[in-house]
Order: sequence, then structure tokens, then C-alpha cells
Amino acid sequence: MNEPTLSIALWLERRLHMSLSFHLPAARLYGIVVNDVQGLEQDLAQAARSSFIDEHRDVYALINGSSGVVARSFDAAAIVTTGWAAPMEDDLSMTHRPSRHPERRRVRAVAVVADSGVSSVIRFEDAPDDVIGQADRGVGDVVDAMEAMWFGDPAHLVNLRTTRAGCMRRP
Repeated sequence: MNEPTLSIALWLERRLHMSLSFHLPAARLYGIVVNDVQGLEQDLAQAARSSFIDEHRDVYALINGSSGVVARSFDAAAIVTTGWAAPMEDDLSMTHRPSRHPERRRVRAVAVVADSGVSSVIRFEDAPDDVIGQADRGVGDVVDAMEAMWFGDPAHLVNLRTTRAGCMRRP
């Protein structure tokens, strides 16, 4: 379980909620310096400091290359995205694209990677007081790309563009 990383994700999402909408034009990359791990739990503003690094419409282009290398100089890095979410079928398939689903909901996601792993937080526009945190790694191409960016050799970052088969893994 990645409790320290989840605490960072929750702390950052609360700060971003005060100033960011649920309609960002591009994914954003932040670096976080942690000053007081226990202060994160108490939601102290001075517990950490976030720095905007870059933004790009393609989250994989944002993570790959120089922005990802800069992010590694912090205690943690965060990707912030917005978009549509929709319910899945019992077999985890989808009947519609999320943006066209009749039960779609606008969402903002914050995924944080640090030495302790990857955690994420989501908040829905129609229920802004409800924050959902996931301490476990989760699955998906963005998680794979964030781990490759954080734990990979910065001199040999792979092309993290997605394909239908998923993210290309580092050798």
C-alpha cells in the first residue's frame, strides 16, 4: 500500500480543487516537495510545495523526455487530467465511449508517483465534496508510463505512446 503517495495525492488535489476546473485543455505535470509527511495527513498548507512543470494535450508526450526528467528532481510527481468517466459493464467492457455515454460524469484525476509507488485521487464535478482515493497502484497505460518515467533510466526513456496493446515497456 502506498500511504505516503496517497497522502501526497490527496493534499495536492485539495489545493488544486480551489483553483482548477474540471475542463482543462491539457494534462498537467507537477513536482512536489514534501516538507512534513505528518502535516499532509492534517492538511497543512505548508506540509508540501507543488510546482507546475509543464502541460501537453498528450499525457505520454508530457511524461516522456525533458519534463519527465525535471519531475524526477522532486520528492514526487503528479499528472492532473480532466475528462469524462462512465460506468463499465460487469465484464469491465464499455458499451459507449465515456464522452458519449448517457450516464457520463465529468472527472478530474490526480495521479502521483514517488519512491513508494503510484496512487491516485478522483473528484467528480457533480459531487465535488466526494473525493475517491486509491492507494494501490491500479492499472493502465498512464500508471505504466508514470512508473517508467520515475523508476526508469532518464538517459533511456522509452517512447510512451499508447497502442491498442497498451504502453510500451522499458527493456
